[in-house]
Amino acid sequence: MRRLIIGFCVLLVAGCGSIPVDERAGRRADIDAVAAQTIEKLVAQNPTVQSELDDAVGYMVARLSAVNAPIFGGGSGLGVHVNNLERTRTYVNVSRFDASAAIGAQTFAVLVIFQDKAVMESFRQGRWQTAVVADAVAGTTGSTTVGAQQDGFTFRVLTEGGLVAGVNARLIRVTVNHDLTDTGISEISIPNRGFDIADAQEEGPRQWNRKLPFMAQRVVDAGYDLPLPLGTGVTYAYTDQEQLLDRLEVGFGGSGETTEVGFVSFSNASSKSNSTQAKFDFWLFPFMNVFGSIGKVTGKAPLQFTVDGNGWIEDLEDAGVIDCTPSSRPPNLPPNPVICGALEDRVVTVPIEANFDGMTYGIGTVLAGGWQGWFVSVPIVFTYSDMDDNTTEGIVTTVAPRGGRVVGLGRYGNLAFYAGGQYLKTELDVSGTFEFGDTGLAVDYKIRQQNKDRWATTFGGNWSINKHWSWTLEYSGFTGSRDNVVTSVSLRF
Repeated sequence: MRRLIIGFCVLLVAGCGSIPVDERAGRRADIDAVAAQTIEKLVAQNPTVQSELDDAVGYMVARLSAVNAPIFGGGSGLGVHVNNLERTRTYVNVSRFDASAAIGAQTFAVLVIFQDKAVMESFRQGRWQTAVVADAVAGTTGSTTVGAQQDGFTFRVLTEGGLVAGVNARLIRVTVNHDLTDTGISEISIPNRGFDIADAQEEGPRQWNRKLPFMAQRVVDAGYDLPLPLGTGVTYAYTDQEQLLDRLEVGFGGSGETTEVGFVSFSNASSKSNSTQAKFDFWLFPFMNVFGSIGKVTGKAPLQFTVDGNGWIEDLEDAGVIDCTPSSRPPNLPPNPVICGALEDRVVTVPIEANFDGMTYGIGTVLAGGWQGWFVSVPIVFTYSDMDDNTTEGIVTTVAPRGGRVVGLGRYGNLAFYAGGQYLKTELDVSGTFEFGDTGLAVDYKIRQQNKDRWATTFGGNWSINKHWSWTLEYSGFTGSRDNVVTSVSLRF
């Protein structure tokens, strides 16, 4: 029993694995040879099979290995789907999942003959098929099971060996194998032309079988390969940068009303942040990806500013907030003893430790394209931060043009190196309240800070493990006053 369970897990993992580029031509030849041998054996047993094939719109041949244990079972294999009308070949994955009252293991080949074009196309694009089957195999080689006439197709199963007995409720899944079939899906995560030459098919036109991106078939016909259209992933970013303070507003007594005043800022304003975001994206057009993200950001933005009290009074008097002129004072009593007394002839320095914690929401696009392993891309991102305590809010704009080169790693995927620049514009409004020592005077403030250096150089790499999974790591810095590290894991489908 333990061996059967282990075998079942191995079969499922093997059916999901990526096939290295340098092995694909040989694997296609093996599948074609199995298909020819299977048809030859079935025709030898029953010559009418050949006439059925001659009259058919197409057929599919696959070889599978399967194991069964009480309660569950399954198997997987590879096959070829042949369209007689268009003379094309599509290589497919076949997976089987059983609700099992059987035990054992077997290897077999299946021939599906299509009489209906729509049914044939549904198998090529991907199809679920159900069946209830009684299995009884005992080392038999060459025995044949003929399926009942289905709606638009018939099938025959040729047993190659095994030992199994019982009844199974079966769910069968047929999907395109994008490693073996040249559908125009790229080995790397950007559109490119000329990089996947080793994976090209000589026979038949390329068929893009996804709804997105728009105009994909036209671009594929022109020789381009495109990434899988949908994607999701998780991104972590750390940013440390100097900030400039450029506007201060103040008010009194918690009224919420503030007035802009003059001030002097020190040079040690900075911000540090850590953010984690979940992203979903899709290729809308062949060279335009759009995405949205949601995530969490935490950090701090310590700063301090200095205000000349007399200048502050003058700004407030011009705004009609207070009046500290001697002519307006009653005898021996200032009109605003707390405010005027706290500000007159004083220089006030206010240190602020702004900690922020909240959600981020982003939208953006990536414009990208490549040729023979070289590529360029321009991500453009707008991110809004919504803090829990409402003390910090702002919008971050990022534009990061870069170019690079993809290097093939054989069975280990592809590695892209790139360099470029990163334009980052952050505007944070920090608000809060401070008190003048023991005077009891509470002052509301709102101060805007922007990052000191907008541009930084960027270096990074992306490891496309296969057509589905990739990992990115990049650093922006070296020039200016910003350090930015970003890493992400992405899944395409």
